[in-house]
Amino acid sequence: MSMGFERNHVIAALKATENNLDCALDWIISHGPEEILPTEETATSKIYKRRDGKGIYKLFAFISHMGSSSTVGHYVCHIKKEKRWVIFNDEKVAISQNPPTDLGYLYVYKRMSNDQVM
Repeated sequence: MSMGFERNHVIAALKATENNLDCALDWIISHGPEEILPTEETATSKIYKRRDGKGIYKLFAFISHMGSSSTVGHYVCHIKKEKRWVIFNDEKVAISQNPPTDLGYLYVYKRMSNDQVM
């Protein structure tokens, strides 16, 4: 529950995995809330929905590795700033003409509001 999962989902995951914490985490991630039978607690709990439209996300940053292997090289960060990609490589910061978005290790998305989508 400290990771943000609802109590009834955690209980269902622990029951399904005989209280094995590692397996329960994998189970809860691979089983959506719709697969878990509702309990009295969830039937009375409030469901919060965003009222500002559909959830549309845009990539605004990612971290990738530069080097011939995972043991050689280092990680750099690309951030989209003012409609241009900027690379942060140690102390060097520059415009990135062709950011390697397909080679990222970690991607950061921003939720867009309705007026930002258009």
